[in-house]
Amino acid sequence: MKYAEIIVQINAKEVDRIFFYTVPKALEDKIKTGSRVTVPFGRGNRPTEGYVTALTDEVSTDRTLKEITSIKDPYPVFSKVQIDLAKWMQKKYYCTLTDCLQCILPKITKDKVERYVNLAADNEETEKIIKKNNRQSQLLKELRQNSPLSLKYIKDSLEISLQTVKSLEKKGIVTISELEQSRDLYDTKNPSPSRSHSPTHDQQAVINRVVSSLNAPEKKPFLLKGVTGSGKTLVYTEIIDKTISMGKQAVVLVPEISLTPQTVSRFIERFGEKVTVTHSKMTEGERFDQWKKAKRGDVSIMIGPRSAIFAPFENLGVIIIDEEHEKTYKSEITPKYDAREVALKLSELTGAAVLFGSATPSIESFYKTETGEYELLELNSRINMTPPDIFAVDMRDELALGNRSMFSLRLQKAIRETLKAKKQIILFLNRRGHSTFLSCRSCGYVMTCENCSVSYTYHKQDEKLVCHYCGREASVPDRCPACGSPYIKYFGAGTEKVITEVNKLFPEARILRMDADTTKTKDSHRQILEAFAAGKADILAGTQMIAKGLDFPNVTLVGVIAADLSLNSSDFRSAENTFQLITQVAGRAGRAGDKGRVLIQTYMPENYCIEYAKREDYSSFYNEEIEFRRQMAYPPFSNIAVVLFTGEDEREVIRNLHILAEIFAFYGKNKDYSRIGPSAAAVSKIKNKFRHRLIIKGRDEEKLKNYIFYCLDKFNEKYNPKGITVSVSVNPTYIP
Repeated sequence: MKYAEIIVQINAKEVDRIFFYTVPKALEDKIKTGSRVTVPFGRGNRPTEGYVTALTDEVSTDRTLKEITSIKDPYPVFSKVQIDLAKWMQKKYYCTLTDCLQCILPKITKDKVERYVNLAADNEETEKIIKKNNRQSQLLKELRQNSPLSLKYIKDSLEISLQTVKSLEKKGIVTISELEQSRDLYDTKNPSPSRSHSPTHDQQAVINRVVSSLNAPEKKPFLLKGVTGSGKTLVYTEIIDKTISMGKQAVVLVPEISLTPQTVSRFIERFGEKVTVTHSKMTEGERFDQWKKAKRGDVSIMIGPRSAIFAPFENLGVIIIDEEHEKTYKSEITPKYDAREVALKLSELTGAAVLFGSATPSIESFYKTETGEYELLELNSRINMTPPDIFAVDMRDELALGNRSMFSLRLQKAIRETLKAKKQIILFLNRRGHSTFLSCRSCGYVMTCENCSVSYTYHKQDEKLVCHYCGREASVPDRCPACGSPYIKYFGAGTEKVITEVNKLFPEARILRMDADTTKTKDSHRQILEAFAAGKADILAGTQMIAKGLDFPNVTLVGVIAADLSLNSSDFRSAENTFQLITQVAGRAGRAGDKGRVLIQTYMPENYCIEYAKREDYSSFYNEEIEFRRQMAYPPFSNIAVVLFTGEDEREVIRNLHILAEIFAFYGKNKDYSRIGPSAAAVSKIKNKFRHRLIIKGRDEEKLKNYIFYCLDKFNEKYNPKGITVSVSVNPTYIP
């Protein structure tokens, strides 16, 4: 008798373990490791979905085991590698195995099928019918000319009913068949002509080094530090070309959905139908279809943001993570996985090479090249472009001159000159909306969301106040709700206000806006970028989704409206984030033959990160930043974990968090851990749930995690509070 180890699809800690079931004789040849099955579960034997994580011939139990009811798919939905990966994620990210398996597998949907009508018999009976000159004869004439025809075309265009088709089917003259239709966003069958690909000497050296490691039994991850415009994409495509020629597959991760259209088009040019893509703006059916293509081996390259790391390839050869420094590679929902860490684990499980790429590598990644954990590869020269001229504009001087506009006089002049030259402009401001908050000038009251501890953002186009955390909307008041004063004023600026100001100053300019508000629909990213690339707009204004990776040859001016937005955050990574953003967005200027200009508007031009960004001097910035991290014992010299309690009763949240803090103190005596808090989270309420946190620092990540989870287990054993959600994030991209 065969037995199956099964994880049931119930997302609860209490049942987050293996259950044994017997495999019925009728299913012995069909059920494999990774199969999705239905099993009776619980006292009521409720039919429940589960996943087979292993098969065995014996079990050590005296209990009578229940039997698997049915198998749900003709093939296993998980490979052994993916099951092992899920088990690793469960321990790494403090979540249930069900969480991890559901994260790896897209929602399985019904296949999209289209019904077709075929001419089955063309004989004397057909000739009797055709002569009648009715609906049946009309259909048969059409089928003689072009068989098969889709049933939809027959009903909609020929206006012939299903009943007519069915009557011919009954006579054996036609047949109706179903064909699976693939839900694709991109046309991979008719790619644009591929641009020439002749690597430079430096590019070829990088390509050779990575390719030489593909069959090596042991390999280090590679970090490719390539300045903007150095041709990293060509390096990626050449490496993938060699990988595919070896019969292996490739995953390419990009940090933003906005980068997907340009990246995909470059890969489709080169590889055609071997390419597919997945991302969160696609429908569940579209994502499932791309998953099936990868599962069947119909494609060799999967491109997308972080979830693309779970592509079900059987022979993974290389994982490329572009713009590796970006925080979007870390999920903020359970399981809180980091796609970069998952890539390294997949490399360990499959032998695939991992290549991280960036013009501005994260401090932690570059430090790993110094300790020998990663191998450093470099591209220090631009291809077909000279570095742009980068200037910092001191906005304090603008105020002294009486300029109250969000645009400095120098930026206004540069925009005017660029428009006159028929070139394009990118204006970057990392905040959407029109104004950051609405405040009363009489009493100082600020309009805040009732559900969240944040101020509303004013959206002028809709004449609404919107909470960017929960989506709650409020009407704009005529008078202050607190004191009744009519002196209500908007403060701060977002991308919507940039558009308003540009329209005032440059009414002749054609403008496109790209932020979370204008990219809500599925294909909006591609439509905006294609319109700008086609020259249908002079100015593209947007948030960080336009700051990196995009290639527009006609852009010669980039304006950074408020560099201090990211610099003045409380995050210890604020200088790094600002340096990266400025360097990345500066790289969008002058990518063809024309000289580029970048103007950085700031109230702190003397800050070291802005000084080094102006000079595009990563090495000097890194040296100063790493010394700051060393002195403050911040990553990479320590690991930081955040334990977040969330609940509707704030007093209970605080009380329980203080109990946990005492447990940490008791078990942390004489150990290398430090604790900050308990304290309110940066945003202390979201969607009517209060948020308080503990921050724990320690040198060794594994020991730190074990210490935290041990203390949490002790807390749950004794207290296990109801109505409170506990989440743990180790080395988060920002401190919540």
